Amino acid sequence: MTKQWAKLPRYFMRAAFVCAMAASAASAAQTPERYPWDNRPLKCFAPGAFTVGSCTPIDNWPDQSQSIQRIVLLYNSGNFALLERALAELEASDKRFVWGSPQEAVWYAFGRIMYPGVQPVELERVAQWRKAVPNSIFVPFAEARYAYTFAWNARGMGYASSVSDESWELFAIRLQQAEQMLLKAPKLLKDTTLWHHLLLGISLDSNRVQSKPAEVFDHAVKRFPRYFPFYETMAERLLPKWGGSWEKVEAFVSGSSRLLEATEGKSMYARLYISLLRCCATPDQTRMNWTLMKESFDDLIVRYPDPIYKNLYASYACALKDKPAFSNAMARIPPGEMRPESWLDGNSYDSCLRWGGT
Repeated sequence: MTKQWAKLPRYFMRAAFVCAMAASAASAAQTPERYPWDNRPLKCFAPGAFTVGSCTPIDNWPDQSQSIQRIVLLYNSGNFALLERALAELEASDKRFVWGSPQEAVWYAFGRIMYPGVQPVELERVAQWRKAVPNSIFVPFAEARYAYTFAWNARGMGYASSVSDESWELFAIRLQQAEQMLLKAPKLLKDTTLWHHLLLGISLDSNRVQSKPAEVFDHAVKRFPRYFPFYETMAERLLPKWGGSWEKVEAFVSGSSRLLEATEGKSMYARLYISLLRCCATPDQTRMNWTLMKESFDDLIVRYPDPIYKNLYASYACALKDKPAFSNAMARIPPGEMRPESWLDGNSYDSCLRWGGT
C-alpha cells in the first residue's frame, strides 16, 4: 500500500462526514453553536468574529478521558445535535492523543453508555435521538450496540459453565440480531471504526453469525491499519481462558508488530502485551520475548510519551527481575510523571524500589 493510497480513504471519509453533519444539523430542530464546556464569550460565535485572545478556539478533545466524558455528557443530557457533531469530529479526525487515537474515544464512550447490565428502557433515549436527528448515521450503531449489550445481559458475565442452555440460545439470537442491524446499516456507518469494531466483537462471540472473525479483522485493519483496538480485541481472544494459548498470542503480537512496523516501528509489540496483561496475566506467565519487549518499550515511549508507558516499563523490568532495565526505565521518569497507580499488581512502585535499591 502506498502512502498516497493510504491517505485517500481517510480524506474521503472526512468529506462524507462533513456532508452527514450538515444533513443532521438541518434535520435537527435546533443546533446549538457551541459545546456546553466551551466558555468563550458569546461574541466569539458571531459571524466574522476574530479568533484571537479570549476567542482563541479551544481543543474540544484534548485527551481520551475528557473526550469520553464529554460524549457521555451530550448523550445523557439529550443534546443530540451536538452529540452528532462530536461523534463525527472524533471519528473523522486524524489527530492522535499522546497514547493513541481519538477514534478510540468514540468506541469507549459508547461502551461507557451501553454497558452490560443496562436496562432496555435506555432504548427510549435512542428513540429520542432518532427523532431529533432523523438522518443520523450513528443511531443505527447505537441500536446495534444495545442489541449486543442485551445479548450479554442474557448470557451474564459469569464463566461459560454457569450459563444455562436457554441463556446461550438467547445470547446467540440477540447477537444475530445485532449483526443484522450492522449489515443493514447505512454505508457511511460502515465506513467507520465503530462499525468494524462491533462487528468484530460479534463475530468473535458466536459461531452462529454469518461474519467470520478472520475476514472481519482483515477487512478492518486494511481499512484502518492504525486503529489499535482491532488488534487488542483479536489478541485477547487468543488467551488461554478463551481456548487459545500464550504461544498463539506471541505469534499474533509478533506478526502484528511486523505488519505495522512502517508506521509504528517496534512499538506495537509492547502496546499489545500491555493491553493483555492489564487483566489477564503477569509477564512471566506469557511467552513474550523480553529483549524485544524492551526495544518495543523504548520505541513506544518515544512515539507516545504517555507517563503510563514509562511507569509500566519500570514495573515490567521489576517483574522480570532485570535490574539494568529497571534502572534505565526509572531514569526516564521525571518526578512529575510518576504514576504508582499504573504499576502492575504484585510489582508496585514501593516494592520495586526496595528490590531495585533505587
